Amino acid sequence: MNSHQYYDKYKRNKEAKKFYNSTAWRKCREYVLKRDNYLCQRCLRKGIIKPADVVHHKAHLEDHPEKALDPENLESLCNVCHNEEHPEKGQKAASKEEKKASNKIKVIHSKPNNPEVY
Repeated sequence: MNSHQYYDKYKRNKEAKKFYNSTAWRKCREYVLKRDNYLCQRCLRKGIIKPADVVHHKAHLEDHPEKALDPENLESLCNVCHNEEHPEKGQKAASKEEKKASNKIKVIHSKPNNPEVY
């Protein structure tokens, strides 16, 4: 399971998931990608031409649901730029969780053997 699937399954708000599966969102998303010529707008501002994979809400959906379908609140981004906007959703978040799990050290406490027993 990749980090996006993990996020969708375990962390994404159920209302948000329903929204992102809606016809209205899909049409709005397609409109924004076409408007932005399918290019990452953040990279473009740096003079880099890179295809966009994601349409990003500048004002977060959960905080501003009234702007959910407002094209002025949306921009096309590549996955790298979107993950920088939302580190909790990208590879960095998944790898941090994996590192936490693998970095645990099991500490064993023991007492020295009693020399009188031997």
